[in-house]
Amino acid sequence: MSKKKKQLKKTNEERILDENGLVYSELQFNWLAGKEEALKATAAEGISEESILKTIVCLGSDGPKDYLVICLPIVSEIDLKMVARELGKKQIHLADNKKLIKITGYIHGANTPIGIHAAKDFPIYFDQRIKDQSEICVSAGKVGRSVRMQLSDLVQLVEGRFIQVAAQ
Repeated sequence: MSKKKKQLKKTNEERILDENGLVYSELQFNWLAGKEEALKATAAEGISEESILKTIVCLGSDGPKDYLVICLPIVSEIDLKMVARELGKKQIHLADNKKLIKITGYIHGANTPIGIHAAKDFPIYFDQRIKDQSEICVSAGKVGRSVRMQLSDLVQLVEGRFIQVAAQ
């Protein structure tokens, strides 16, 4: 008697993608084992590190609820002063990691533009360096779970904009 392959329970973010008729694939990578190990696993799947996005939650200078989200390659850094200039703000700070679950509904490492846009409607910005990527990976709302999808579909879904987030 053969065993059935255990199907993963869909995350809320995957259900949002389904509701919008968007095509994606589910992925699992063990980021808790360390970034290098996870990047080796993604490379083995044929996924470039530049197409794996991290989601950074920031607080702008326009008040205590001026949150915004920046998505950039996991191997890249963010220049907060440059982001502030791009958005016409005095300053941009990283949101307090200890308060992320209260701010976004996600723990550190699980933040995703899909769920944040649906639940909080914070403005979502993408690093302009990824414009040439056809497909990208973003968190599926749980640590270690990702979705791979068309960049254009994600940007449209979350009403995102491309900005410069670091020097080229």
